[in-house]
Amino acid sequence: PLEPPQPDEASMLDDMVQGSEGVREQLDTRLRHVRECLAVWRRGDVQGSLAAAAGGSDDGAVCDVMSCLAKVPHSLTLDSFVTLLPRLAKLLSSTNQDHAVSSMHAIQVLVRTFSDLIRLSLSGPHPPGVDITAEERRRKCWDLHKELRAACASEGGLGGL
Repeated sequence: PLEPPQPDEASMLDDMVQGSEGVREQLDTRLRHVRECLAVWRRGDVQGSLAAAAGGSDDGAVCDVMSCLAKVPHSLTLDSFVTLLPRLAKLLSSTNQDHAVSSMHAIQVLVRTFSDLIRLSLSGPHPPGVDITAEERRRKCWDLHKELRAACASEGGLGGL
């Protein structure tokens, strides 16, 4: 019986290097995106940093930024939640399990941080007169409530949250 020819070491190394170029490009893109978000964060613009992460095309960078933010939830605001939730809700149905799990954890942190505020804003009494700040907060809370309910109802959504 004839044995199949064995590839030489040089051709095997060439194959491995060619396969790793795509991964390297992907990681370079992610690093660039995360560095951009970090630069905005260091200027003191947390909301701008989150908007940059949520608006970018790299799902991995969004997850990286959110995993850092989950460690400092006191840095988050209601506006942060409004900015991030749509992107995180989309990531729940990602085919990349790491992205789906990261978005689930990020949403859990946001819900833990803001659930009382949302509940009180939606169920609390509406004082007489016009309170623009309270009305704006109530509108944001209502939008977040609807978005969370939609995420819970979606396939692969937040059923276990």
